[in-house]
Amino acid sequence: MSETLRFCADVHLGKLARLLRMLGFDTVYKNDFSKKDLCEIALKEQRILVSKSDYFSRLPGITFYQIKSADPFEQLKDVIQHFNLHGLFEPFSRCLNCNEILQKIKKEEVENRLLRNTKKDFSEFWQCPSCTQIYWKGSHYERMMKMIEQLETGL
Repeated sequence: MSETLRFCADVHLGKLARLLRMLGFDTVYKNDFSKKDLCEIALKEQRILVSKSDYFSRLPGITFYQIKSADPFEQLKDVIQHFNLHGLFEPFSRCLNCNEILQKIKKEEVENRLLRNTKKDFSEFWQCPSCTQIYWKGSHYERMMKMIEQLETGL
């Protein structure tokens, strides 16, 4: 996993956090973090704090990047460009919900949790060891891959 840059996103950037995780970047996010929580995490874990607020820009010792756009895809493009993240993507390696590294799992181990068509149409699965979310390469995967290709080529 790419350990070069790790992020911490403020409460207003949940969609950006999920997109960064989709690309494989370690991104801490909870919608109830206080400013104090964010500062402590950023300092203790040496994470880049991303926020729409310029409040964090005045705090010593914190690496901060201010998000200007309201659109999550534009926010992601800005972060990729600013931190030169091209070539560092590890798509679909992290849980979009909780940030843990996904583990490949046998279909038999999760098929009791799958919908009939998912069970019938797919054979490869990954699971989050923390929140137990199950992932597979469904139609959402194709849409995400198009987005990733656009990010890799269109910036």
